[in-house]
Amino acid sequence: MSREIDRLAAPAEKKKMRLIVASCSTLGLHEALEMLGYTPYHMIDLMFKGRKPHMKVFTEAITAHHNRFSGIKRYETPDLERWIGNHDCLMEMPSYIGIRSLKGYVDDPDVKFIVTERNPDKWVKSINNTIGVAVTQADMLPMNVFKRFDSELGCFFHLAQVMYWAYSDGTNPGHPNNEAALRRNYVEYIRDIKAALPKDRLLVITLEDGLDWEQICPFLDVPIPQEKYPRGNEPDKFHRIIEDYVGPRVKAALLNLGALATATVGITGYLGWRYYHC
Repeated sequence: MSREIDRLAAPAEKKKMRLIVASCSTLGLHEALEMLGYTPYHMIDLMFKGRKPHMKVFTEAITAHHNRFSGIKRYETPDLERWIGNHDCLMEMPSYIGIRSLKGYVDDPDVKFIVTERNPDKWVKSINNTIGVAVTQADMLPMNVFKRFDSELGCFFHLAQVMYWAYSDGTNPGHPNNEAALRRNYVEYIRDIKAALPKDRLLVITLEDGLDWEQICPFLDVPIPQEKYPRGNEPDKFHRIIEDYVGPRVKAALLNLGALATATVGITGYLGWRYYHC
């Protein structure tokens, strides 16, 4: 079966992988690694740089890992190299596509790994306040109309659903089994990934204990910057990023609909997201 990854153009310039953050990671850590000179690839890079082709690849990678009946060959390290080879740090994606894809990096003594973990109940609340909101909004007016008139927007919300279902056992927020499934799958993944990665190249960070330069810089063998470690409200950051991405896609959908309403009205209509979230 021909795969999306096989049709994706390989990056013209490749960088050697240096760091894998093999768990759901904070936006602050993404910014911090950029400040330290890394070129990380995270969900926000997929949205604003990789866009639709990378969304289709990530969706395929998740499906291949979680659905053994899909007929899609599961991703391995060469597939990741084709996908994100112009980055030297991969964040978050491994927590959706499995350890098999990381084998080449596990075998490379120069690649280091970070796993961030947190209280499982807090993680469940966080994912339901972020991706869970996107999944809910995608099936409500007006987004369930807009996503059909902009193909990239449709790909984005389909990816969000596939990501969410990978941990929720196919349940949506509000389902009676939802939180238990999310918690169980998160705990199992953190346990398994910590056991699979080489201990001498692994840093495990418990977010409740704090995350700062003093933890990551010695592990990465880099000097501690004079600038403060980037912080902020993670859910608020997430929703601002989503709004920045979705806004132009809603404009495109409105144009495709032939709507006479202004793009601002369209975006305001969509951003019932904010009111729903509150």
